[in-house]
Order: sequence, then structure tokens, then C-alpha cells
Amino acid sequence: MRVIATCCNTPVYLEFKGGHWLSLYSGLWPPGTKPEPTMRTMASNLPEGATLPDDIPNAKKQSLGFFAKLFGAWVAMGFRNPNTPNTGEINV
Repeated sequence: MRVIATCCNTPVYLEFKGGHWLSLYSGLWPPGTKPEPTMRTMASNLPEGATLPDDIPNAKKQSLGFFAKLFGAWVAMGFRNPNTPNTGEINV
């Protein structure tokens, strides 16, 4: 499910049905509050000619480390899948 702000047609987050995480769009974080990224995934989907900096790992697909972090978070959540927030209309 993709949640989009109706005021400006800006994507806010993606939810993977049955997953235990939300994919947030980092451009919406206030300056100075966005967590530092630790890895990039699906770098094989970049447009031809595009490059990424080498400051963090750029995995072509989801890496074992990626799945280990997801699983670790799920364990910490007691193997629960939280309900997606019902935000209604979002005004950003």
C-alpha cells in the first residue's frame, strides 16, 4: 500500500502487506533528524549511467545483512506485524 499526501501528491510511505516494516521517504524528514543510511539495496535497478557513492554498501539485490537486520527487528518486536497507521488525510 502506498500512502500519498493529497495536498501535494507527495508519497509518504509504502507498506508491504504482512511485513513488519514501513518504507519511509527520507525527503520528508526535517533537517537534522533523518537517520544516517547504513546500506542501499536494489542498486541493480538504477537507470543506465547512474552511479552511487561508495560511502555505504550498494547491494545489487537484498543482501544477507539486509535480511538479518529485518529479522533482528522482527525478533525485537516479538514476531508481531503492527497495524498500518490510519492517517486519514495528511497535510505536510
